[in-house]
Amino acid sequence: MIVLVTGIDGFVGSHALEYLLSVGGIDIHGTHIPGGSTANIDHLRGRVTLHEADITDAEKIARIFLDVRPERVIHLAGQAFVPTALRDPIGTFDVNIMGGVAVLDAARRQAEAAGTGPGVLLVSSGEVYGKLHGEPISEDSPVRPENPYAVSKASVDLIGQEYRRTFGVRVSVVRPFNHAGPRQNPVFVCSDFGRQFALIAEGKCAPVVRAGNLESRRDFTDVRDVVRAYWAILTHPSPHTIFNLCSGRVVAIRELIDLFQEASGIRVTVTAEPDRVRSGDAPFVAGSYERLRSATGWRPEIPLSRTLADVFAYWREKIRRSP
Repeated sequence: MIVLVTGIDGFVGSHALEYLLSVGGIDIHGTHIPGGSTANIDHLRGRVTLHEADITDAEKIARIFLDVRPERVIHLAGQAFVPTALRDPIGTFDVNIMGGVAVLDAARRQAEAAGTGPGVLLVSSGEVYGKLHGEPISEDSPVRPENPYAVSKASVDLIGQEYRRTFGVRVSVVRPFNHAGPRQNPVFVCSDFGRQFALIAEGKCAPVVRAGNLESRRDFTDVRDVVRAYWAILTHPSPHTIFNLCSGRVVAIRELIDLFQEASGIRVTVTAEPDRVRSGDAPFVAGSYERLRSATGWRPEIPLSRTLADVFAYWREKIRRSP
């Protein structure tokens, strides 16, 4: 089977590559930003065919599809950080919406040229639901995006559904909630805390952790469970188009620090800093993955304590190797 992963050099993309290699029997291709770092996947060079491409270059993306003829596509390339979207909404809309359209239309053109097109997994976000409260969020919950990033994801989410209805592209849309693991950018909370604890462990700074809103409650899934779910969606036919992806467990940000203290053996003082608090943040986000479980049998397997221990170990090793 030929599989194409866009943004394969990113945090989730690198874990998707590792997972697909573990499955075996897959000819893996991936796109990456021209001139960008491939550090996340350098240890696997020679086991994947890389294609330099700006995801918004629709003609280049179409040529890659026509040359590679993928049977499955996991679309991960995009801008994933809410504060960046607030600073640069135009860039975020361009990458997330037009990049997604480029992938969808390349799949359409491949189907027209070859008689059959790939199954496409379009990665949306749990952010599309906005500040829903009460019961765990299901796929039938209303979509109410409340920031430019969420709007960009909601837009391409709807466009993907339209490509399925109008053009027959075999699109599935997944809406992942928060996820974490090694190699994640430290602009995200779990990686940020892991890096701070690693710096403390290596004697680089005092035992003080800087945080934002400690009382926000979120649903976190290990990235290795996430990529396993992506593959499950692509390989299990279902009448459903949209799937939530989450752990079904909610923890307060304060609890993350407790788990990092256990993983590191370090006790810290926590300082809440106003500039780390994201305006408009929902105080409580809980998701339901029941549809995904029913359709594919997937369940999260990796406990949050292990996820955070691995994040801490990743950052400690990275800091030790840095000059």
